[in-house]
Amino acid sequence: MTSEQIEGEFAIVEMLGHSTLVGRISEVERFGAKLCQIEPIYKGELLPPVLVGGASIYRITPCNADVAFRKAPAADYLLPAPVRARLPVEALPKPAEPDPDFAEVEELF
Repeated sequence: MTSEQIEGEFAIVEMLGHSTLVGRISEVERFGAKLCQIEPIYKGELLPPVLVGGASIYRITPCNADVAFRKAPAADYLLPAPVRARLPVEALPKPAEPDPDFAEVEELF
């Protein structure tokens, strides 16, 4: 999917706790409160939405879809832990191959 194919308002959202999400945003009301719904971008795809309370937003930098897709994190460790926990299995990084030099050390124990 390319940024030209996706409609909506995009932004870089910085939240208290040093978390940053880049994605499509909208305002939603849940539980009697207004929330910012962010669909984070990861590897060129929109992830399931994350709801953020307005009081926890430090800064929102509106941008177009092209900028958002370029600024989205390229590595999963750059995503906040709650977002990483919801990544689809296909999006998870492949496990690293065991280091053959370390295998020799493991045999000593």
